[in-house]
Amino acid sequence: MEAKIEDGVVDIRGKQYRTVARRIHDFREAHQDYSITTKILSAADLVTVRATIKDASGRTLATGLAEEMRGSTNINKTSALENAETSAVGRALAFFGLGGTEIASADEVANDIKQQQEFEQVERLQAHNSAVRDHIESIVAIKTYLANGEYGLAYEALAELSEDDRKTLWLAPTKGGIWTTAERKLMQSDEMTEARKAHHGETA
Repeated sequence: MEAKIEDGVVDIRGKQYRTVARRIHDFREAHQDYSITTKILSAADLVTVRATIKDASGRTLATGLAEEMRGSTNINKTSALENAETSAVGRALAFFGLGGTEIASADEVANDIKQQQEFEQVERLQAHNSAVRDHIESIVAIKTYLANGEYGLAYEALAELSEDDRKTLWLAPTKGGIWTTAERKLMQSDEMTEARKAHHGETA
């Protein structure tokens, strides 16, 4: 995510989002006699909060709703209610007219991007672990061949895996993955390149 922050305004991929803190600051500065209140609609596993903005006479000018699932992210394990309240206030202020070019706040967008990244990491980890389970015998054989300098046999065992499985095993979801740093270097070595050429009948 490329983000540029200046005075509480965040530029994310060409769109401008204001942080909730910036929206509250602008609101308080321009409307000191107005109020922002929040109400917890649900504090169960799905936390729901409504924020309401009223003028000095008590007339409702804007509202905002937000939901957060407890435990869905690291912050929501302990602060789902606070997170939802912040988002609800930010949305109410955006509907009131303090939203930059987007309704969502910079805080919400950053949180959504982080959640997506965490979800993708879990997916990569599951795919990696599944590939390891399905091809553990081939993986052990490749490791043994590499350790013994038998690059031809190592490449033949590697070539038996599908391209998708090779990519999944190579793109480790966490540091290291199934291949050690030394094994990765050997798999990218000139000897392995020669083994690949020999396997496919290629000439230098």
